Amino acid sequence: MNFHRFTILTYNEAQRNYEKHMMLINGDQIVSIKPIKMTTESRDVLDGYWIRLTNGKKYRALQIPASLQVYFDEALTDIKKSDDSSPSFSYQ
Repeated sequence: MNFHRFTILTYNEAQRNYEKHMMLINGDQIVSIKPIKMTTESRDVLDGYWIRLTNGKKYRALQIPASLQVYFDEALTDIKKSDDSSPSFSYQ
């Protein structure tokens, strides 16, 4: 198993407040991690992550491991316009 430590934000309906929890998640079960903005009760905006797992569960994370954070810092290639110079094919 490939466990990673996350800080998860949950809403407690009974107490009507947000709670932070430390959670270990198996890295092999992570389908996607998406950067999001989250607001707190005091209207602060926090950078967070939406984590989706293979079993369909979703979590809002305040912190993710540095080993996963490096993928968001990775540079991507430039977006290029299509020059449409490829040969056209005709079907007979």
